[in-house]
Amino acid sequence: MAIQRPTQLVQASISEMRQLQSWFNNAGQQHSWGGDNFTYPCTEQLFLSLLNRPATDSYSLIDADTANLVGFGQICDRFGCHHLARLIIAPGCRGQGLAKTLLCELFIKARQQPSRPFSLYVHRHNQIAVELYRKMGFAVTEPPEAENARLFFMTLNADQAAVLANNYLSQC
Repeated sequence: MAIQRPTQLVQASISEMRQLQSWFNNAGQQHSWGGDNFTYPCTEQLFLSLLNRPATDSYSLIDADTANLVGFGQICDRFGCHHLARLIIAPGCRGQGLAKTLLCELFIKARQQPSRPFSLYVHRHNQIAVELYRKMGFAVTEPPEAENARLFFMTLNADQAAVLANNYLSQC
């Protein structure tokens, strides 16, 4: 059973974004998370520049007890959806249910905007993430752009996301 720890989702700071870079030990990890534009090793300036895309909101999941960064994710308007990108949990914090917490917190953040479905891309080899998204109701769907054989495009309808967010809030 996952450990429930108190967390808070906040707008990501530059300092927190800098911390993310240390979470990757090789090019494969960094590309799987950030995309092929992220060279490895990447200068801090380039890393921050690639991370701060226009019209993209970046959020940090903070451990409320320690104030440590435990997760990160982005939301942007893409494909007519609330598109989730660059989702990650700190290496030492994985397996504790924080990915589900991060997703539910992002669903809640997105509620402040017009209701739309959610979408994301995930590397096919990342079976842990693929399984989590499926358990949460995401389905593999036809990608809205040229298909990348390394990725799944997954979507979740707005009503399902609202149910997940409400269930999460009722458990907090």
